Amino acid sequence: MRRFRERNGRIPIENDEQKKSEERIARLTRDLADAINEGGAPGRSEARDYAIDLLKDGVDTEVISTPEPRADGAPTQPLNPFGLGIPFLLLGVLMMPLFSVVGLAMAGIGALMCVVGVVMAIFRRRPEAPPEEPPEEP
Repeated sequence: MRRFRERNGRIPIENDEQKKSEERIARLTRDLADAINEGGAPGRSEARDYAIDLLKDGVDTEVISTPEPRADGAPTQPLNPFGLGIPFLLLGVLMMPLFSVVGLAMAGIGALMCVVGVVMAIFRRRPEAPPEEPPEEP
């Protein structure tokens, strides 16, 4: 594992938990290789392929990222549909001469999304500012 990261130019960040995890992976890999080698020559390649398939199926390769909090601690706002409504509206207008029903439907959906986006922007609650303290008198 360490050789793979260093070979790809990444600097390995080591800590106790990561070292323990790498040692456990190395131990399990040796155990799996020993079990496959004990099986005999005819079934060795099938057992190896089966083990690789099981490993690929069992390991999550997708990293789920969480949105980073803003500096002021306020939660991030949801995406406004106005931004998606504009392309729908433009594509609908461009498609109207070729496919009138589809173009009209896309333009209608785009217009509706733009209206909803504007309404959301108008009625969005603003975060309340902390009350200002009166200036101290000397």
